[in-house]
Amino acid sequence: MAGTDDGPEPTAPTGDKVLADRLSSVRLPFLVVPLFVLAGSAIVGNAAAPALLANRPLLLLALNSTTRHLLLTSTNVDVVPYAAVALLRRSLEDPLLYLLGWRYGDAAVAWTAEHLGGARTLDWMQRNFRRFGWLLVALFPGGVVCVMAGAARMGLVPFALVGLAGTVATIAAIRASGETLAGPVGALVTVVAENWVWLTVVSVAMTTAWVARRRLRRPGPESDQ
Repeated sequence: MAGTDDGPEPTAPTGDKVLADRLSSVRLPFLVVPLFVLAGSAIVGNAAAPALLANRPLLLLALNSTTRHLLLTSTNVDVVPYAAVALLRRSLEDPLLYLLGWRYGDAAVAWTAEHLGGARTLDWMQRNFRRFGWLLVALFPGGVVCVMAGAARMGLVPFALVGLAGTVATIAAIRASGETLAGPVGALVTVVAENWVWLTVVSVAMTTAWVARRRLRRPGPESDQ
């Protein structure tokens, strides 16, 4: 009724507040499990790279679209599937890492640096992210950078647009480089195709040794005491 003073009416939550609440409510397993699946697929792709390059190059990109694999497949995969698979594979982990950073802050940055790499440049990026964050996302999307973007509460839309533009530009540049170097790249692919069996054996052994070494070097709970 008029004349009564019931205090200010509650304001409806803004769109940014609703988005922030939804991002903060994402549970850890929904982020970590897909990240470990993607990391596992990358390891499989690395281990089987010679066999896949010789026989299933598009599958190689689907498992692990590193710069090396993008360059080597640039001469024997059509541009449309090449671009589509590479863009999808290189972008899959970015929103998960962003959400991990948004949800868990600096702890997520440290965890990602330990498990996905990037610890050497971690200090510099942390000091300068708020100043150069958009540039880092454009140039180095993925890994620690995406987690830092979330931890710094970079806007979701700017993060997605800048990261997507950077990924597209990177894939296009690698494809152009592969086409420019088609002779040497094609010759290397031919060598791999002719020797893929024993090269795959060596690759599997080296990847297994790398994984074992990382597990042995990871500090256990007693090391923190």
